[in-house]
Amino acid sequence: MNKLQLKVLIVEDEFFIALDAEEQVKSLGHTVVGTAVSAEQAIQLAGQERPDVVLMDIRLAGPTDGITAALEIRSRYGVEAIFVTANTDPSTLARAQSIDPVGVLQKPLTKDRLATQLARFAKKQ
Repeated sequence: MNKLQLKVLIVEDEFFIALDAEEQVKSLGHTVVGTAVSAEQAIQLAGQERPDVVLMDIRLAGPTDGITAALEIRSRYGVEAIFVTANTDPSTLARAQSIDPVGVLQKPLTKDRLATQLARFAKKQ
């Protein structure tokens, strides 16, 4: 049982990956407050729902990527991000790490790695 139930916003433009992430978050005892497919939608939902943390894909539908969206969400609402990505090229990873996220998880997302990152985040709260 979690000591702290987190409100999580999922930002993922691939439907089945988003669905899997949602199921994993819920199975860990946390709440999914919304799912966004684009940076613009993520920023809007973060403002409406005020999640504790954002599970953010780096490559998103539309012109703005997840790193830029995560920075905007943090600056507007003080909400941190955990990046989830299949893009493991050094420049993408370095850019993601440069904004000091809660963590960077590689796809496919596993329950154990997600649980570790969410628990680490919850301890800081």
